[in-house]
Amino acid sequence: MAVAAILLPTAWETRAAPAPEAPPSAQEAKTVREQSIYIPYEKLREVFEKQGRGVFLPYEKFQELWKAARDKTAPPPEAKPPVDALITEVSGAATVSKDVVTVEATVKFEVLKEGWNEVPLRLGDVALTKATLGQEPARVVFDSKTGYALLVEKKGKDPQPFTLALGFAKAYSKAPGQNSVSFESPQAPVSKWEVRIPESGVKVNIHPLLAATEVPPAPGAAKETVVLAFVGAAPTVRIDWTPKAEGAKGLAALASVQVEQQTTIEEGVTRTRATLAYEISRAELASLEVEVPADQKVAGVFDPNVREWAVAAADGVQKITVQLFEPAKETQNLTLELEKFAAEQADQVKVPVLRALGVGRQQGVVVVQVAPGLRAEAVAHSGLLQLDAAELPATLAKAKWEFSYRYAALPFDLTLGVEKVQPRILADSLVEAHLGTEALTVDLLTVYTVERAGVFRFEIDVPAGYDVRSVRGTAVGKGVQPAQVDAHHLEGPNKTRLVVNLSRKAMGKVALAVALHKTLREPDLLTPTGKAANIPLAIPRVAPGSVERETGRLVVYAPESLRVNPDQPTGLRTVTFQEATKDMRQTPGAGERPVLAFAYTEEPASLALAAERRKPHVTVAQLLVAQIDSGVVKYSATFSCDVLYSGVKNLRLDVPQDLAPDIRVTPLTIRHETVAEKPEDLADGYVAWQLTGDTEFMGSVRVTLAWEKKIEKLDVGKSVDLEIPRLIPRAVDRAWGQIVLAKAETIDVQPAEGEDKVKGLRPIDPQHDLMPGAAVKAAARAFEFHEDWALTVVATMYKLEDVKHTAIERALVRMVVTRSDLISVQALYRAQSARQRLLVRLPANVNFDTEPLRINGRPVSLERGDAEGSTFYVPLVGQQAGEPFLLELRYTVAGAGLTLECPVFPEEPAVQKVHLSAWLPSEWDYLGFFGPWTDENVWDFRDGDLTWRLVARRNDASLIQWVREGLKIEGGAEQTFQTDGRQYLFSTLRPMEPPEGSLRLAAMDGDYLAVLVFVVILGAGVALLLAPWTKRCIAVGAFVVLMVLLGVFAPTFTAQVADGVMAAAVFVVAVIWLLWYLLWTRRHDPRLIERRKARRAAREAALARARAAAQRASTPATKPPPADEAKPVEGETQSDQKTGPPTQDRDAGKEGGEDHA
Repeated sequence: MAVAAILLPTAWETRAAPAPEAPPSAQEAKTVREQSIYIPYEKLREVFEKQGRGVFLPYEKFQELWKAARDKTAPPPEAKPPVDALITEVSGAATVSKDVVTVEATVKFEVLKEGWNEVPLRLGDVALTKATLGQEPARVVFDSKTGYALLVEKKGKDPQPFTLALGFAKAYSKAPGQNSVSFESPQAPVSKWEVRIPESGVKVNIHPLLAATEVPPAPGAAKETVVLAFVGAAPTVRIDWTPKAEGAKGLAALASVQVEQQTTIEEGVTRTRATLAYEISRAELASLEVEVPADQKVAGVFDPNVREWAVAAADGVQKITVQLFEPAKETQNLTLELEKFAAEQADQVKVPVLRALGVGRQQGVVVVQVAPGLRAEAVAHSGLLQLDAAELPATLAKAKWEFSYRYAALPFDLTLGVEKVQPRILADSLVEAHLGTEALTVDLLTVYTVERAGVFRFEIDVPAGYDVRSVRGTAVGKGVQPAQVDAHHLEGPNKTRLVVNLSRKAMGKVALAVALHKTLREPDLLTPTGKAANIPLAIPRVAPGSVERETGRLVVYAPESLRVNPDQPTGLRTVTFQEATKDMRQTPGAGERPVLAFAYTEEPASLALAAERRKPHVTVAQLLVAQIDSGVVKYSATFSCDVLYSGVKNLRLDVPQDLAPDIRVTPLTIRHETVAEKPEDLADGYVAWQLTGDTEFMGSVRVTLAWEKKIEKLDVGKSVDLEIPRLIPRAVDRAWGQIVLAKAETIDVQPAEGEDKVKGLRPIDPQHDLMPGAAVKAAARAFEFHEDWALTVVATMYKLEDVKHTAIERALVRMVVTRSDLISVQALYRAQSARQRLLVRLPANVNFDTEPLRINGRPVSLERGDAEGSTFYVPLVGQQAGEPFLLELRYTVAGAGLTLECPVFPEEPAVQKVHLSAWLPSEWDYLGFFGPWTDENVWDFRDGDLTWRLVARRNDASLIQWVREGLKIEGGAEQTFQTDGRQYLFSTLRPMEPPEGSLRLAAMDGDYLAVLVFVVILGAGVALLLAPWTKRCIAVGAFVVLMVLLGVFAPTFTAQVADGVMAAAVFVVAVIWLLWYLLWTRRHDPRLIERRKARRAAREAALARARAAAQRASTPATKPPPADEAKPVEGETQSDQKTGPPTQDRDAGKEGGEDHA
């Protein structure tokens, strides 16, 4: 059939569009004859699929179709050149005549495009005199906008070069002292021009100019100026020329000079830089001469036209002679640099006067700049006019000048008084004294604020007896830079003046840090003797006179082992530690604390410290752990000792005498020995141990004692009393501890009853209330004590019962029923498990996605459990026992219909609440469900379409968040499951296994359901047409009762069918019943028929009587009729006898019609 469907349209098109002018023989040849198509009856697919699917047709027909397809295939586009023509080189010779410039130019170009081409020549503002292409006249066209263009024809595809000879002329413009001409030349990358002017010594300018040279005239040639220039691809070429000016013959040059003189005064040197701008007329100047003062050193003479210069002394001045490369014609600039050095800064500085020789007029500007650190004022000045900064020339206006003057003529005099600016230094110091048991370290941090002038050294007074350990610059806060220290040394008879030399000038805020050290030899600081050592504390200060103002603060640090008090402080004011260290960097040592803080000013300050070594303070924290097993109790007692202030040589520990031989002490560096003399406070049944180490105990010390004690073997239900032994530390300031009871899983531990069994203990939580750093596995009970205590516990053995190893707290299963009879499933479980692998059974015909299993968002491989493929294992190797995790399964089930089965865990874990979110196609109507599930859907009125719709109480997003609440999930892969249709939600507690626990949905296509409801109601209504009204009323009542019962027992089904379709069906049935009653029932009802006949007979009788009465009234009196004729008929009244013959009934055709019976 596929072959026929393709060949038949081809045949029809061939017949329907014959060539109108073809001969009859051609038309007969094109007529497609009937073709036979053989279709195999057996193995149809094998025959047609053997060589792949395709169309089978005769070879002649294939050739015809192949030729037609090739005729319709467009040939590939031919490559075209980027441009039609290209000008490669332009060379022109311009000759200036009387009023016109004539040009002979040669244009070389290549034509790339085949056929006629147009080459733009421009030259729109000139008059052509010649245009030849080879030996023939060129075809040149003119456009008012673009100028001239050349038309040329190229034959063949290869590029073809051409040479065009052009001649054109244009009048040039004349101006005083300068002639000019310009024209729009053809644009080419190589553009060469030769300009000939019939005058010698003419200055020629060509624009634009890339390179040019003047061709020297040949011997004996006419006087002319020839210039050869390259202008590049310029759109316009302009030529300017000026005849050479010869000046005033026989007269000397007339020159004037404008001077800009800059003098800079620094410490020990005065530098002057002067720029002389000459304006020359009448003649040329080949050399320049300038006089400068004899005390100035000429550092340099600069200008590109300066060939050489020389300095010679003459009459108390220095004369500078400058030779130029080319004689100056109109202007000439000259820059001079002068220097004057002095061993010491002079009190007065005279600004040098520079005089240009051989000039008619000299005027200028003099500006003076004073270096930082110097201050100057004008002592004397004459011949000068002071200038405002806004009046300075542009070349001088950018700098800052202390003095600025103008002079109109020489001579002038300017003398400045110069003095060195003294720096203003403010010092703010922080002295930190670190008092130790063997040394006193003093750290001085001084922040200098240097103003007005910079300095290169600082001086500090160091107390006698201190060694200078380091001197360095340091950064303090924001805006304070470190001082750049070069070297330091001590000066003075007692070597107490510390001089710090800087490698860079200090200006602004800089900080300097000095570390001092002094060795102490005070026995009272080494051991607690109860006596205080008097230690004088001398404060290092900034050297008096080196700063304008000094302020400082003093902070004393000491370890906790020393008690420090101030003794006779003078010149000091007590402040807080925060105020003392504000805006400064602190340097407290390890284990130190600030004890004293003072502030001082420039007044002398002194302080002595009274330091006393504190007695040792020993605190012991005991952690006693008892691990109770069947037949043995393992004890471990850890003593954490904290020794403060001073060291102790040994620690005393009282242990039970019966346990002493079994106790093991760790670490091995701790030795124990029994005290020879029995202490008075030793309790009965105890021995006193003395613990010693390699050195004195100081700081944190940890000692662990371990031993075991055998007890009776515990059988199931048997109990035994255990008295926890007490280890007592003695000679300590504070002792406290905790007791932790750890046990096996089958043993229960309870405190014994009785006041003497448990005393001095407070129960605590062993998981949260243990001392820092303590953690005991399998801890069951814990107690804390701060005084004497006693504890007896009762240990009882119990039998373990198996419990579920896996618990599923929350679950969400989403199932999407597709129109292709496939169910896409996503199952999310919040679970805890102590197993290594979790067994799960899935429905039959299950297929998996690319990543069917995820744990906490991470893909995990799903292991197959049996050959049938319905049982699988979930590996839980990376999960800790008891730690909740999110388990996600994804798969599809084929052929399940509307029966939804959740995954089953055969090991019967403790499953809590499970939600099942079912998605049905939107065109299906949900009618109800079957199974042990709870409906979680409600009816909601939609304002948009004014209908009631069944919706889920919770959406999938909230359920997913409910399942993963509190879990750390990588990404949100569980939210990428795609759904379609309408959601229906169900829930259950502890679901049963399929098939008992399956959820079976009832749903039907909405259109089919509407048709079914309509047809059933309409069929029932039509079937009841022939039934009497009593049966119809009974049927309507039964229908109403049925709908009420369905609304009670199947509300979802009732709500789906009781819609507009049912109402329409009921309305149609009612209309049919009404029409049937009016058109059939009333006409064929016997009672109605008899009633109509009786009414018609009564009308006819009344009409007959009326007619008879009217006839008698119009007829005269006659002979009475015979007796037999006058005798009334039986049943006929007298009035009836008087009526005439019957007439046409006026009511004929009304209700009931005529009686044809």
